Amino acid sequence: MQLLNLEGLDSHSLSFQLLILIAIISVPLGGLFGVFLWGCLADRYGRKSALLISNGLSIFSSTLLCFDRIFQHFAFSLFTRFFAGVGSGIFTYSVPLYILEISSLNLRGAFVTSSVLFYSWGHLLVQILTSPQIWGNEENFSFLVGVTAIFAIISSILLVPSPESPRFLYLQKNDEEEARQVLMKLRGEEDVEEEMEELCQEYFAESNQKNMTVWKLLRFRNLRWHVITIMVLISGSQFVETNSVLIFAQRSYQALRLSSRAVNLLPLVGSVIIQLMLLTTICTVESLGRKFLLLSGFLMCSISNIALVFTFQIDSPKVAFISLLLIIVFFMGHITGPASILLLIIGELFLQSSRASAYVLAGFINWGTNFVSATLFLLTSPYLGSYYLLLYCPFIIFTFIYIFRIPETSGKTFQEIQENMAACTSKSSRKITAE
Repeated sequence: MQLLNLEGLDSHSLSFQLLILIAIISVPLGGLFGVFLWGCLADRYGRKSALLISNGLSIFSSTLLCFDRIFQHFAFSLFTRFFAGVGSGIFTYSVPLYILEISSLNLRGAFVTSSVLFYSWGHLLVQILTSPQIWGNEENFSFLVGVTAIFAIISSILLVPSPESPRFLYLQKNDEEEARQVLMKLRGEEDVEEEMEELCQEYFAESNQKNMTVWKLLRFRNLRWHVITIMVLISGSQFVETNSVLIFAQRSYQALRLSSRAVNLLPLVGSVIIQLMLLTTICTVESLGRKFLLLSGFLMCSISNIALVFTFQIDSPKVAFISLLLIIVFFMGHITGPASILLLIIGELFLQSSRASAYVLAGFINWGTNFVSATLFLLTSPYLGSYYLLLYCPFIIFTFIYIFRIPETSGKTFQEIQENMAACTSKSSRKITAE
């Protein structure tokens, strides 16, 4: 507890437990505030500026954390962790939104999904650096958090000469000529009139969606179907209990009688599988489509999740090996579908003026469902054991069925996606009226 500066307190006292709880929720609270702040920044100052501000906050919070051991005060530690959460909340949705809006139609899905691959590289680097043999100890904590600042500085240097989103320039700043110049620079060709015509059509199509906030988005009737879709997809993906599966998987490791060295190598094997599945998703997201990948991902998660509930109950090396294979299938489905496609789908379902607010709403739902699932796990897992995983199977199955109602977005302009969503909505309304 030295990193939180809580030395001298009784670890069993109520005040100690309360301080630990506050320390744990400080980063998620910062993330929630960061998501809300990002929505305002992205629509007012632009997608590129929001990314630069996010990098600035990362540098600031990393600098504060480096001095944490000097000040040795719990309030200061809490303050720095809150700011780290703010930077994380802004960064989470800034990257996919920026990539989405600068990408060409035929490569939009591959580019946005590539950002998830780079996230996984960062996670792999964190796993390596946080090893106790490297910097994962109290003595080297300042070096560890300093790496975040170094990467944020490099990112800012590379981002400064990068162009602003042409969609933001045209549709929200009404700067048609600058948008045309940016498109010519991004596409590497002079003729960008086809994309300019698409932007013009979207400009008139979203005339009633200008200055869209989260509150307005929730009350806007024409986008109600879109909002419900976000809620279902985000909640369903968060209820795919990846952390719980890993916790219960410890029994399988014990049943297999794996050595400590073999258990330590399992995260590396998992990372390799994740990289391969993400590369597969990047290569197929345009040809197979978003809907197919989501359906296959949720189906694999549902089947393996139900099977794991029962295999975890049997203490046998053969069954434990089957559990290990099911865990691999589970994560293959999670990476192929929910983990890599959702950020793309959210951006594609909305037009320019409401897109940032949609991401903000997704962020709130994401953090909220995370909190609910974590609380349920702490309260029920001691009594239910691995049967706890069955609690979320209905949600996963419902999400799987719901995806059939979502139109395919691959190879379509944002305006065409809106028309397809409107067609689905009117079809459902007519069916309900007939019944």
